[in-house]
Amino acid sequence: MTRRKKNNQNIEVGNLIYEYRKKLTDIPKSRQGFIDDSSAKFFNNEEWISEKTLGNYETGQNIPSLENLKKLSVALEVDTLELIAEILKLI
Repeated sequence: MTRRKKNNQNIEVGNLIYEYRKKLTDIPKSRQGFIDDSSAKFFNNEEWISEKTLGNYETGQNIPSLENLKKLSVALEVDTLELIAEILKLI
């Protein structure tokens, strides 16, 4: 499988998502802990994102769709428009 060349903007978006996640102090620090905690609090214990997908976002391998940005904003406890605005500043 060929790896895509990382785009610096993708990495910056990933760093932003990572930093928002790390600002949450009342949750486990691991990606899976964040996902599990968010699933229980906001998504009725339904799977809303995989650990691999979140890792790909945070490392800049992929960027989230608008649908996933909305879910991430809920889980990160930040306004969706604020998150999108922050991302737009980076690209």
